[in-house]
Amino acid sequence: MGAQASYDQTPYPNLSYSQSHPDRLATVATLLGMSPAAVERCRVLELGCAGGGNLIPMAYGLPESQFVGIDISARQIAEGQSVVAALGLKNITFKQMDIMEIGADLGQFDYIIAHGVYSWVPPRCRTSSCSSAGRTWSPTG
Repeated sequence: MGAQASYDQTPYPNLSYSQSHPDRLATVATLLGMSPAAVERCRVLELGCAGGGNLIPMAYGLPESQFVGIDISARQIAEGQSVVAALGLKNITFKQMDIMEIGADLGQFDYIIAHGVYSWVPPRCRTSSCSSAGRTWSPTG
């Protein structure tokens, strides 16, 4: 059974993680001497977004920001799209895709969330950098 089929059969829990909110990330970045993008008008990418349980509340609370969630599970992406449609949110997009296939066409992001992804991705992604919208993301930093 392939990764997509297994995640479609047994979906990842659809939860919200407050520690991944751009406001919290910006605060930590500021404390570390960085100049993060303004949270009120930022672009956020979530790798392995499941059904959007983490990203949808952010999009609802930050209507001037843009959010993109990707996940390999078509079932979970469809569930997220259904919730977004029901809420009428225009600042969030979900895409069903493998994180190893992310290219520059996705655009640039101010914040990239990868909560729990490392433990679920195949070894080829763990041992190499994943290209994320023209920036390099690596589980080791």
